[in-house]
Amino acid sequence: MKSKNKKNSDTRLSWQKLKPKSPRRPSTLPAFKKRIGMLARLSLLVVILGLAAVSFAWLEKIAGQDTGPVDLTGPGASIKEVKFSSDGVLSQKWFMNWFGPLRGRSLMELDIDKIRADLEEEDQVVSAQIKRIFPATLEICLQEQSPIMVLRLKVKSGGYNDWLVSADGSLYLGEGYSPARLSLLPSLSVPSNALKRSEDGKGLKPLYEVSKIAPLLDLARREYPAFYRDWKVVSYDLNNEYDPVSHILIRSGKVKNIRFSPRQFATQLKRLHYLLLEPDFRIKQMIESIDLSHDRSVFAKI
Repeated sequence: MKSKNKKNSDTRLSWQKLKPKSPRRPSTLPAFKKRIGMLARLSLLVVILGLAAVSFAWLEKIAGQDTGPVDLTGPGASIKEVKFSSDGVLSQKWFMNWFGPLRGRSLMELDIDKIRADLEEEDQVVSAQIKRIFPATLEICLQEQSPIMVLRLKVKSGGYNDWLVSADGSLYLGEGYSPARLSLLPSLSVPSNALKRSEDGKGLKPLYEVSKIAPLLDLARREYPAFYRDWKVVSYDLNNEYDPVSHILIRSGKVKNIRFSPRQFATQLKRLHYLLLEPDFRIKQMIESIDLSHDRSVFAKI
């Protein structure tokens, strides 16, 4: 019996000797490299998690402090120079009076979109461009209305206001125009019922018929300057451009009344030029009327 138990014990020991042992170190170079890589990735993950924990703790500490809003732009530089330009008569002095003092104002504090919009609300200004030029310069460029006539209206307090008329019929009280320049412009005469107050009650609504007259005045100024300088008052009836009654009437020094059709201005001006070169017309100091509005026919009263 003892021998049998001893035999079984020897058999178990022999099988245990045959069981392979698991070495603690890799037996090959690739396995060693693989284990090193795993350790490196594990270490990197631990470092990242540690940094993330520190960052969150720091952000929580900053957020808990009542420091107010953070200005990432830094302190704004005060405006030291204004560069102003315009295609009209408005000057830098006018802008500075409109804009106000520069003291205490910085470029970054200015709402340039609002400044542009406010400038374009001025009747004399068509468009405005505003730019910041760092560190401390504000640049303004204006496009202005260009007057072609003057509309003189009485005011209740006495005297007159001279409203300027642009080529699109806009009416505005101009600033910066010299009396000498305005004296070169013909006057516009319209019935009082043709003038309507604007919605804000401060200005007048445009006279859109003027856009049909503007080409005649522009052509005369460029091609027949002697005629243009002699034109004093402009009036019109333009309810229907192709109605025989529609016309533009010019009162001048040489010819009391010159009547134009509201189309084909070049042809009509050429006929007027040839007619005034005729001896009978040249010797006259004053001519009563010339009507050019009937196609090729010209009616004149000496």
